[in-house]
Parts: sequence; structure tokens; C-alpha cells
Amino acid sequence: MHIHHPIAGLTVVALVLAALAGCSGSPDSSTQSGRSCIKNFDPQKDYFPEKATFSDARGITVSYHKSYKVVTIKHPSNTSPRKATYVLVQCGAPKPSLTGDLATAQRISIPTTRVALGSTTEPLKFQMMNKLDTVAGMANVDRVGDPKTREALKAHKVADFAAGDGTTEINTEKLALLRSDLFIVSGHDDPSKFAKVKEMGTPVVAEPDFLENTPLGRAEWIKYDSLFVNAERVANQKYDEIAKKYHQTVQHTATVTTPPSVLYGYQFKGTWYIKPDENYSIQFLRDAGGEYVFKDVHGVASSKMTTETILKKAHDADFWIDGQINEPEKSSIPDIIRADPRMKTLKAMHTGNVWDATLRADPRHGNDYWQTGVVRPDLVLADLSAILHPELSTNHQFTFYRKATAK
Repeated sequence: MHIHHPIAGLTVVALVLAALAGCSGSPDSSTQSGRSCIKNFDPQKDYFPEKATFSDARGITVSYHKSYKVVTIKHPSNTSPRKATYVLVQCGAPKPSLTGDLATAQRISIPTTRVALGSTTEPLKFQMMNKLDTVAGMANVDRVGDPKTREALKAHKVADFAAGDGTTEINTEKLALLRSDLFIVSGHDDPSKFAKVKEMGTPVVAEPDFLENTPLGRAEWIKYDSLFVNAERVANQKYDEIAKKYHQTVQHTATVTTPPSVLYGYQFKGTWYIKPDENYSIQFLRDAGGEYVFKDVHGVASSKMTTETILKKAHDADFWIDGQINEPEKSSIPDIIRADPRMKTLKAMHTGNVWDATLRADPRHGNDYWQTGVVRPDLVLADLSAILHPELSTNHQFTFYRKATAK
């Protein structure tokens, strides 16, 4: 995601927001922006009876105190080696006296009621928590893949702060004018890029869920979002349901004695990109009862390979999955062969076992696999299990995957 900087406009916006801030109530007032705050503070009372704990996500921790939460993110982005810490203070509670690193940590008054979202993955999480009404804006509503979530956002009159149509590039002036009380940055962006937004009074936090190397680890970040809106109970419930369904599928496929071999990778401008065995996508394959043909590839980033290497190593692979995930127009075996005739020698091409997560891909709204699929890994795994072991999943209705047609 990129940032559009209209500098002169930001100066005017900053002055306007400063004037408006002077008219607003203090963080310790009984009501703020329509939310209920503590009226008579009791230092002995636990104001967070429902708490979140993280079992699969490795990049986040939270500790609860009577009237505030301390959230620590191990790596705010893939380019940031330093951890980020946020202190979330219940509205109406006195500011806690903190020392050390916590004394300078960013403080955010909760529950937030006007949230700006930088990622198209986020709205579904807020919808699942019944907190979509707290979303004030996002980069581009039309790039939300799930139709129901997209229409719900429009019904709530959620504002766009994109720099233009068809893009998720951020216009910081539009973002500032929202007067949101929280901006959750897209996982691939470094929060430090939004210093101007933070200077104008909007807290900026990271959500690097993509750094998790397991599907459930990524999905558990719904609990992170819940911390800002005090929705831990619902988030815990939703995640537990997802994890239960996911593990049920894993147990189902564990009965398979001979796992089919799988080529997972795609070609772009003559170069193949192969995921390392530690990647979350490959964890999906293992949990679905498949054997990755490139399980000897390790590391963090994808490895680049030649077509000759692919044909030699994956010639007899039983399945080829997500080879066309970035090119949904290649929806048939002939389309793939026309693009590269060498692919016809693959066993999976002969048997027709070529599948891609493009069933919910749309040129205008993007591919919902990258959105709902992150939040609902149980649905992705159910699809993959049905692909690799159709005998175990009769009458399965696919959510994300479709098979390449013969013609």
C-alpha cells in the first residue's frame, strides 16, 4: 500500500483538527463521542472481565491490568526489527503511572468507536465481532471481496480514503479528515510511514498478521482487533469455532495412509516462485493430507526456479495447486498450455488435477481468498481436503477453489 501526501492540505487539516480537539472532552470524561466511559472509577475493579489469550499467533502478547491493557507486537512489519508496544486505557480511567519503555509507549483510549482500516482483510473481522458500526473509513470499500461485507460497509456509509478509484493507495488528507480514533495499518505497511497521521491526533497501530507462518496463527489476530473495541468475548468465541473446525478437518485427513504429492507454485515472466516448507500455504497442504514436492526448500522468502527444474522435480506430482492464482483468466488446461506448452508434460495436467483459489476472484473487487481466506482458514482447509481426498468429502461445496476446465 502506498501513501499520497498532499502536504499543503495536511497543514490546513492539522489546524482544523487542533481547533476541534480543543472543543472535545478530556479522556477521563464520562462520555466521549457517544461511547460509555467509566463514571466513578474504582481502582479495585477489573474493567476487563473478558480477556484474550493467544495460542497460535506468535507475534503478539497482551497483559491485562485493572483499567488498561498492554499490547506488544514482536515485529510491526517485515522491515521493522524493533517491537511495538501500545497501552490501551479504558475511557474514563485515570492515566496509569508507568515506567521504563511503557512510559513512552503509545497510549490509546478504548473502546475506539471510529476506526480507520488500511487493509481489506480487516472489515470481515469487525463484522464477525458485531463491531462493523465502529468502522469509520477504509482505503477502498470496493476492493473488499466478500459481497455481504462490502454491502454492509456501504450501508454503514463507511468513507473511502483512497487516493483514487480502483486503488488502495492512501490519501492522508482524507484519512485525517475522518477524525478517526484509531488507524489500523495494512499488515504490509510500516506504521512509521504514517507519522503525519499520528501527529494530527490519530493513533496508528500495526497489524502484521501476515508474518505468522501458520493459518490459525494468522486467523487468531481477530483477537488483536477485539482489544481496541473491548470485544474479546465474541472474538474468542469466533476464533474457537474456526480452530475447532480446522482441527476436525486435520483429524479427518490424518486417516489417509498415502498422501498425494503436490506441486504448489506459480510462474511469472518465465521464473517460478516456490514457497519454503515453513510457509503457511504449505502448512495448509500438510494439514490437508498432502505431500509437498519441494519440502526441501527452506527459508522465509519464495525461491526462484527455472521451468526445467520444476518439470524435473514435479513431473509426477499428483496435483498442481495455485499455479494460476494470480492469473484467474487462465481457467482451463488449454489456456495454461497456450501460455507455456511445456506444462503439458506434467502429470497433473494429464489427469486434470489442476486447482486454483480463484473461485471468488473479481477484477473489480479483488480475490476474496486473500481476505476471507485469511480470517477463515477452516474454509480453505476444507476445500484443500476435498481436492486431495474427494472420497472423504463427498458433496463438498467449494468456497475458494475451482478446477481448471478441460476445454
